[in-house]
Amino acid sequence: MLVGPESGDDAGVFLLGGQGLAATVDFIPPVCDEPERYGRIAVTNALSDLWAMGAEPLFALNLCGFPDSLPEGVGAEILAGGARALDEAGAALLGGHSVRDKETKYGIAAVGLVDPRGILALDGARPGQTLVLTKPLGTGVMINAFKFDRLDAAGFEPALVEMERPNREAGRLARELGAGAATDVTGFGLVGHALNLARRSAVTLEIRAATLPRHSAFAALVEGGVSTGCTPKNRSYAEPHLELPGGLSPVELELLFDPQTSGGLLVALSENAAASYLARLRERGHHAAEIGRVVEGPPIVRIV
Repeated sequence: MLVGPESGDDAGVFLLGGQGLAATVDFIPPVCDEPERYGRIAVTNALSDLWAMGAEPLFALNLCGFPDSLPEGVGAEILAGGARALDEAGAALLGGHSVRDKETKYGIAAVGLVDPRGILALDGARPGQTLVLTKPLGTGVMINAFKFDRLDAAGFEPALVEMERPNREAGRLARELGAGAATDVTGFGLVGHALNLARRSAVTLEIRAATLPRHSAFAALVEGGVSTGCTPKNRSYAEPHLELPGGLSPVELELLFDPQTSGGLLVALSENAAASYLARLRERGHHAAEIGRVVEGPPIVRIV
């Protein structure tokens, strides 16, 4: 076992014949009204754990919790979306398991291949490195806003596009450019996942609130009272190890703790590598941004 559960990394890694096998499992409830698109996002969300470790997906197994009330054909559309996402990722679907559930849930267990010398684990961030985030934040608020008719389909579309965007290129480029560490930003929000990285690497992460990328509809929705049930929990988890400056707006605070679905990668790279990483990702349509740096200090997150 090269990476086990005690580290809190995005995937575990097992050494087999000189190769690393990275394994993960994830499933989510529906995030939109289109079954096929939901399936694609659920699989993309799960595969992100492998890409965050520097791994390439090999195969997956479906995990389905479908209620008896699910309309005929909807389950098949969900699975078709997931299968297409796996195919585009170059991974095989080997089967799966389904159960009756009160609410719809779908995801995968996935295994990938990673060079044991190139694992992008949480313990590799070093002082002097630059922090890059590869997707805009705010999907938690936007999903809830759409669910409760506070955001129309056109306004929700940019978030869906980003949730569908695989982190494959971001993971491959991070590995190619010698990134020290990476993690995908999902349910614990930006600060929660950054804190995990800071703890494992025994460093301080300084994050610039003003540079955080966010979806254009996010601010108005927060000002209108939209939030998520996970946001207060994410803040409570992080606050003992978080330094916040005075004067942050409610929108800026919400963004720090907003739970993401199929979010971007948070990557620590050297300054020169970060510049190349950003340029190459942006050329390929990614909305990546430099958001801070790694500095010497206690294992905390400092917002500046």
